[in-house]
Amino acid sequence: MKHIFFILLAVLSSSRAFVNDFHLLKRCRTTRLSVAEEKEAALPKNGVSSPSSFREAEILGLKLMQEGNYEAALKAFKNGMKLPGSRPDVIRTKLMSGPSPVGGSFGGLESNNVLQLDEFELQAAHYNMACAYAQLEDIDMAVANLKQSFENGFDNYATVRGDPDLKSLQGTQEFNDLMDQYDAKFNPFGFFSKK
Repeated sequence: MKHIFFILLAVLSSSRAFVNDFHLLKRCRTTRLSVAEEKEAALPKNGVSSPSSFREAEILGLKLMQEGNYEAALKAFKNGMKLPGSRPDVIRTKLMSGPSPVGGSFGGLESNNVLQLDEFELQAAHYNMACAYAQLEDIDMAVANLKQSFENGFDNYATVRGDPDLKSLQGTQEFNDLMDQYDAKFNPFGFFSKK
């Protein structure tokens, strides 16, 4: 059995189709390299490019947060919510009004493939905006975004209570009310109360 495999491999490697495929693959790798180099060369003089996806905007916003530029970070997070995410979806739009020309109750549809934000990206976006608003000492907006993060499924309440970016929130009545509403409290009778 091993001999047949090696003979087949030898035949394939010497075939012209295999060689052509190898050269095509090599050319694709070279093309990818040159496209990456073109993108690098196309960067603005200040070295900051505008993000083209949610993840790029999130990374930019987190970098700006680390630098202490909270207003710019907030803009990056807000912009990221308008950019493509990682969840593929199909959006259908009506092309024609009235009955369908081929029968049916209405005209034709057009399908567009899009990338939308998934639940984790929504959680991260609102949580990061809450952190930026907290650093800017806008308590109401910070609490509102934290609530949006919770509503999108974020449930790591220990992180929220210990996050240094949210320090200006901790201890405020708004923050305590929000945490009481979402964070499960232990009841000595064994019941958990949650939202």
